[in-house]
Amino acid sequence: MPIKLFSPKLGAVLASTVFTLALILPLAGAAKSLPEYRQQNGEADRTTVQDQARIQRLARHIQDKYNVTAQNALTIVSEAMRSGVRHGLEPELILAIIAVESTFRERAISPRGARGLMQVKADAHPYKVKAIGGAKSLFETDSNIHTGSRILADYIDDSDGNLRRALLYYCGGLKNPKSSYPEKVLRIYQDLKQI
Repeated sequence: MPIKLFSPKLGAVLASTVFTLALILPLAGAAKSLPEYRQQNGEADRTTVQDQARIQRLARHIQDKYNVTAQNALTIVSEAMRSGVRHGLEPELILAIIAVESTFRERAISPRGARGLMQVKADAHPYKVKAIGGAKSLFETDSNIHTGSRILADYIDDSDGNLRRALLYYCGGLKNPKSSYPEKVLRIYQDLKQI
């Protein structure tokens, strides 16, 4: 019986990795600035060629429009992609919330104590914040996007799929149903979908 030294699955992973490097290195400028998906719980990087092209397009747009470095834009978009898959959300929706909440500033703090890219309030979500290591972790890109995405996914479930209502929950504006927050997010979301 012949021994397989190279499986088709491994070949696909290697091809995806090589393609990713070819796409991202010119944008990032150097191998040391290449953001990679973090592997948590033994989870492998399952991005496709289309996903990598999508990440590159979105990162370039964010870099240009919001004056974000190439490295940070790639990291943020990659994390939005990963969290989107994990929580059943489109990464463009996550990025639209980041645009409205913090304009892609990782160290943003609101007057009410919301922190990071997705402006998560630790006191409003103590269990979710504890699960990532506490409020200080909200300044880490992956932890913030994961937690904000998890909160949004829960709000969408609680709203029976009504995205506008979920966005009102997210911004704390449920008492103000005339808030323009949902429309701002949805407008940016639609713009990002066109990229």
